[in-house]
This record gives sequence, C-alpha cells and structure tokens, in this order.
Amino acid sequence: MVALKKADYKIDMNVLICDDMKAEVDRLAALINETGLDIMTVTFTDSRKALDYVGSGAVVDACFLDIVMPEMDGIALAGKLRENGYKGEIVFLTTSNEFAHQSYRVQAFDYLLKPPTLKSVTDILLALKNSRNNADKDGILVKTHGATSFILFRDISYVKVIKHKVYIWFLNGDGIAVYTTFSETAERLLSDSRFVQCHRSYIVNVSEITTVSERQVVMRCGAKIPIARGMPSVKDKMMKRMFMGNKENEYG
Repeated sequence: MVALKKADYKIDMNVLICDDMKAEVDRLAALINETGLDIMTVTFTDSRKALDYVGSGAVVDACFLDIVMPEMDGIALAGKLRENGYKGEIVFLTTSNEFAHQSYRVQAFDYLLKPPTLKSVTDILLALKNSRNNADKDGILVKTHGATSFILFRDISYVKVIKHKVYIWFLNGDGIAVYTTFSETAERLLSDSRFVQCHRSYIVNVSEITTVSERQVVMRCGAKIPIARGMPSVKDKMMKRMFMGNKENEYG
C-alpha cells in the first residue's frame, strides 16, 4: 500500500523545474516548498529528460524552464512541449526579459527573474493557481430529480453505478442520483485527464485519492473504492500525478 506524504490535503498543482544548473534547481524547489502552498515538484537538469517525462503521461500543471541551457534551451523545450500537446502553463527562468518576443510563440504565462526570492516565487505561484481556478470551468450537464444541473469536474470525487442508476459523489461526501447512463457519463468524464475508470462500476477523480493498494483506493472523502483486475491504470495515473512529483532532484 502507498500512502501519500501529503495525504491530509489536496495537492493543488504539480510543477516541473528544468535548469541545467543543479544549484538553481535546488534553490527554486526549496523556495517553492518554503511558500507553504500545496505544490509538488519534480526537477530536471536535462531538457530532453524533462520532455520525455511530460510525454510519458505525467500530469504537469506548470513548467519552470531556464531559457539558457545547452543542447535544447528553454524556448526550444517549450516549443517541443507545445508541439506534443502540452497545455499547461510555462514560466521562463531568466536574468532579463530580452526573450519576451519569443515567448508569445509558446504561450508563456510569465517570467521569473533570477535570482528568485520567496516573494517573487510566491507571487507567481499564486497567480498560476488563480489562473487555473478561473479557467477550470469544465463539467458535465446532468438531469437530476426535477432539474437539470451543471456539475464542475473539479467538484466530483467519484461516480458509481448501482443497478443501472448513476450516482455522483462530491468532495464533501454528499451524492446525487442522475438520470443518464453510465457509458454516457464515462465518455464525458474520461475525456478529462483527472478521471480514470478503476472498475466497471466506478470512475474516480485521481486528484482526490489519498491511498492506493493493489485492489483498492481510498478517497479524500473517506470512500473505499475497488480496483478491478486488469485495470491497473488508476494506480499508474495516481502515481504519476501525485507521488512521483514528490521525488525532487531525482531525474536530473
């Protein structure tokens, strides 16, 4: 069984740092940890390894990329990430804003000037979190008893089907019955990277998992949900999203 180190609260953001100078990587990772925000970091000193990591399916909400790096600089790395479908935020680490005109091509969120300070790191992380919360409006339209409701994905803990009736459970543990088929609900939810089907009767929000074993996950709301044989993807996805990101400075 794997119990996450930050299982008592939700991890709001997964951040990747890539800088060819290990001291710079360590400094930024330490400052991010010092902010006290609920953020997991994974660090690299090699651009190609960072690119491969994102390409492996790991969920990365924001990439902090040094602009000046050998072989593949930050601008080029950002371009490759976008070409490969990365839709998260990109923040460039730089000593000046001379590369500003190039950042538009890769839709950079902002710059973090070197050397970073606790204030500058905190400010940009809060801006990233606010931007994500404001942009996270995806959801599902469902019919309930006597009404039609729009439910945000971010508010869903898990979905269960019992005798052909679909129930949606929320982060606080409350649930509602919805008038739709499980297949229709699954098609909509599984189009979003935060959800995975772990059993023919369950779909879970990976961000809300606190503990995972070979045959079961435990949700933040306390629900215990089975993992069916032949459906190990929930464990792999959860590990990539939450646990692997805590292994700072291991991938450089």
